[in-house]
Amino acid sequence: MKNILFLILICCFSLSNRAQEQMNLSSKISSKAIKLPGFVTSPYFEEQVISFIHTPGIKVHINAPSETKFGKDKPTKLVLYALPNGNSTDWTIGKMPAEGDDWHYHIQHIGAQTRYIRATDPECNFVTVYLEADTKSWGSWRKAELTRDQKIKETVEYILSLFSKYNPHIELNSHSGGGNFIFGFMDAVSEIPDYVKRISFIDSNYNWDNERYGNKLQKWLEASSDNRLFVACYDDANALLDGKPFVSKTGGTWHRTYLMQRYLKKKMKRLSWNKTENDSIIYFTADNCRIQFYSRKNPEQKIYHTILVERNGYIQSIFSGTKYEGMGYQFMGRKVYDMYRQDSKMQPHIFQFPPRKEDAVTGSEFARLVMNMNSEERDSVVYKEIAQGNIPDSFRQPSYLTGNLYDSAGNLHEVTLCILPDFLAIGTDADFLRIPMLPRTAQKLADLYGAILPTRRLSDFIHLHSSQKLTPHPMTPDSTMTTIPVFVRHDSIIESARKESEKPLCTLIAGHKKDIVITNRIAGEPGRLFIYGWHYSDGKPIQPLSAAHGIGYVDYSHGVRLINNEVLVDGKRYSLKALLQDPVLYKLFSDESVPMVITSYIPD
Repeated sequence: MKNILFLILICCFSLSNRAQEQMNLSSKISSKAIKLPGFVTSPYFEEQVISFIHTPGIKVHINAPSETKFGKDKPTKLVLYALPNGNSTDWTIGKMPAEGDDWHYHIQHIGAQTRYIRATDPECNFVTVYLEADTKSWGSWRKAELTRDQKIKETVEYILSLFSKYNPHIELNSHSGGGNFIFGFMDAVSEIPDYVKRISFIDSNYNWDNERYGNKLQKWLEASSDNRLFVACYDDANALLDGKPFVSKTGGTWHRTYLMQRYLKKKMKRLSWNKTENDSIIYFTADNCRIQFYSRKNPEQKIYHTILVERNGYIQSIFSGTKYEGMGYQFMGRKVYDMYRQDSKMQPHIFQFPPRKEDAVTGSEFARLVMNMNSEERDSVVYKEIAQGNIPDSFRQPSYLTGNLYDSAGNLHEVTLCILPDFLAIGTDADFLRIPMLPRTAQKLADLYGAILPTRRLSDFIHLHSSQKLTPHPMTPDSTMTTIPVFVRHDSIIESARKESEKPLCTLIAGHKKDIVITNRIAGEPGRLFIYGWHYSDGKPIQPLSAAHGIGYVDYSHGVRLINNEVLVDGKRYSLKALLQDPVLYKLFSDESVPMVITSYIPD
């Protein structure tokens, strides 16, 4: 009992000291660089990004300026771009062309247009938020449940809250079926909130209804001269697809835009409305272009639906009615953003960890919370915390490892893996605990985040490429090695060794714990835990593959390293799980004699 009490005191003291040391370190970091909580650095343009599922069915991907370009004292524009029907976030972002590309990659380029906007207007923090429905249609997503409009409202408010420290406002933006997201938001509110400063429909106002939305839009426009409306459409009623009309005279955006114009002009008589027209365009504006309608005529009977976005349409939807409108670009003119497109070769995606809640427990608080729990009880808390995003910021930053490996036929391939820089931990950068867990808990978390646990070969590969290789520190093998105080004590030893190098916390590190690994032996020994690694600096592991313990065992020496299931082989993206079962390519990632028959501790 005395030993246990002593370990508890050490536990609390160790984590308290670590928290103080990290706070002292943080105070030395330049205040000019703003690291957004929960965000990681993108492999493209050093932007800050985060991807997560906020509510079931809504994927959120946020792209913010880099740490050095995000200004603490600037206003922050949060532009919520609701994706068009049938499109993914990757397609919407766009990229440089590559052989075999899906055509969707080259019709919007919102990523490149975002970068053009930032380069043109340095006076604000410009943030694009991509909103994707799991049905690939906001219309069908909304119809599935009566409460989903409220979920849209909650999502908007949650995104706003993430930037509460940086003077944020919301701008609702959409293309095609994405307009349904905006109308869902309008249905969920009695009045459009004052935190919404711009609403943009880029050929997306199909669902406009005077009775349903007219009064709300009018009141919002009248509430502040800072509130702006941009609507773009083309004469889709005159367009032909395969030689035939595909939109009725009243069913498309051309007609809905006309209804919007007429309604607002009738209701907002105090404003001076202006209409200009040439052979191809009708401009209808009010209040110094604060309200702007752009209608493209269509005597050619073409389809301009996506061209309205591609030809600088997103740029125009942001700059309309401002001093930047038309600066260096022309709406529906030559594309001006090509230099800002991301690389043609796409890296594996970042891990979709949700933002950490402000009131989530720190590492020391977690240790106290689970101190007297058994392993099963403790793991239920571990899973809940990590599933809710209680992960230190530095532990989120993915490392991309590229190397040349041989397949079973002796052919050499270039392989790129996306892995976490360290073993899973709970807490903050200032106060965290690397947390050992049972293999099935580790597997559940891997499945949740689209990841896989390492094989022996992958464990070796990670150690080989690690920028920081620690010397293993085994503890005395006794009954306490499965307890939280020893977990904390061992983690303190790791931290003391890690800090000697003065490398950042997000540095890829290895040699400090054993890996929970997957192996073909799981199929024949389903009740066993398989561990491997804890490498010396020369690459030799202390622990060969071992099944000495049952699946209900865990001690201080175990760690959980997540590897993204997306992997690049010769520049093409594959499922790592699928490749482990391939008769030739499995050898890239496994040292076993045959392909993997099982890749999980949890049976399908």
